[in-house]
Parts: sequence; C-alpha cells; structure tokens
Amino acid sequence: MSTHLGSFQMPTLATLKETPALTAGLPIFTFFLLVVDLVTSHSLSEMFSLYPGAILAFDLNRLSFYLLFHKDIIHWALNIFALWTPLSIYERTHGTVNTGITLNLLAVVTGLQFSLVGYFLFPEMHVVGLSGVVFSFLAFTAYKEHFSTPVIYTLRVQGREVSIPTLYSPLLFVIVCAILLPASSIWGHLFGVFAGYLLGMDRLAFMFPPSKVVLWIEDKLSGAIGLLDGLVLFIREVDAVSIRGFSYAPIFSADPEAN
Repeated sequence: MSTHLGSFQMPTLATLKETPALTAGLPIFTFFLLVVDLVTSHSLSEMFSLYPGAILAFDLNRLSFYLLFHKDIIHWALNIFALWTPLSIYERTHGTVNTGITLNLLAVVTGLQFSLVGYFLFPEMHVVGLSGVVFSFLAFTAYKEHFSTPVIYTLRVQGREVSIPTLYSPLLFVIVCAILLPASSIWGHLFGVFAGYLLGMDRLAFMFPPSKVVLWIEDKLSGAIGLLDGLVLFIREVDAVSIRGFSYAPIFSADPEAN
C-alpha cells in the first residue's frame, strides 16, 4: 500500500491565524525557555529535568515541567518538527484547553513510568524535552488508525513481502530513533509510546476534568482568549465537545489535501 502523509509546514504570518493556539504557542514558549536556559548555563533545565525516583522523593514539579526544556537548539527543533502536525490535528478535534490538559497528563504518565522503572534500572539518567510526548502522539494516532488501516507499509525483502502493522509502527520509530540518535533516551520514548496507547484506548479518560470545568476555565480566561482572536485559532470547548470522543476521522485513508 502507499500512504500519503502531509509535509511539515511552519505557518507564515498570513496563515498563523488558522493555526491552533497551543500548537502555535508551544514552539514560541519552549524556544524562549531554551534561550533563557542557555544564557543561565542550563540552570532551568537542571532544576526541572526528570530523574529516576523523582516521584518517590515527592519532587512532583519535575513530572510536569521536564517536557518544556531542551538540551540545545537541535533537540528543540527536532521535537517541534515532529510534534507540529499531530498536535495540530489533535487540538482541532479536542479543543485548546483540553489539549493543554492532555499534554500535561501525557507528561505525567510518561514521567511516572520513567521515575519508577528508572529507580531500579537506570538511576543516573536525567531527561528533558518533548520527545516522550512526540512518541505518545505517534502511538495515539497509530492506535486510532489501525482499525481502518491495519498495515501502514509493505516492503519486499529478498523476494518476500514484509508488512508493518500500523498499531506497532511507533515501536519501530523508537528503534530507528535509538540508532540515529544514540544519545536520546530510548526508555523515555518507549514510556511515551505506552502513554499514547493508553490515551488512544481511553484508559486515561478518568483523569480528564468534566467538560463543564473546561468551560468554566475558558469563561475565566475569556479576556485573554479574546486577545488571541485574529492572531491564532483558539478551539473552544463548546465547539470541540460536539466531535470529541464520538468519532475519529482516519488520516491515512483520507484525502491528503483535506488533511
């Protein structure tokens, strides 16, 4: 089979207003933190990097904030490049506030796995960055897509056809990333994949606040949200709740131009 995937395109000033707010804001905010961190000799990333046993030491801030910091500009750029499209798609169908909650939950679920398992297997490792969340969204998409597209790619090896199941394709990306970027955290990526599968299977649904809570948050932030009108696309809960959780529009089997 052949699969058409959209190419990564950073928005211009003219198209920025069509970009979901969180998707547009996350690169800007994390780049600002990267610059501050570099100027301060990595004091911020050291303060919030996630280490094995953090949960046992009740160092809970690290479970949420480690994903906002990066080692260098290349580390930041690779993560933003990989996260842009899946995050944009997710935000358009789940709402801006709900997507922010999702990012935090994925960071925490991934961080809990890393902290607990790492305490026994790799006690000296520290991690920062959005990489785990990137793999979470890969796994989320793979789980949703595998119902309509069970095989993502078929290749011929020594005259035999080898099919790559859509469901397990994120694990292949983990291996490829470990080979191409040996300094990256294969454990963090793997735990990110597990968190993404849980999200796709709705096993994390109990951790999300009720829709009325999100509506209350948006009401309290209505002034700030209003300032974004015309700059970026804020996806309000009242619009997202009508489609979130009721249906999933497959990406791989859809018209690539529409996506």
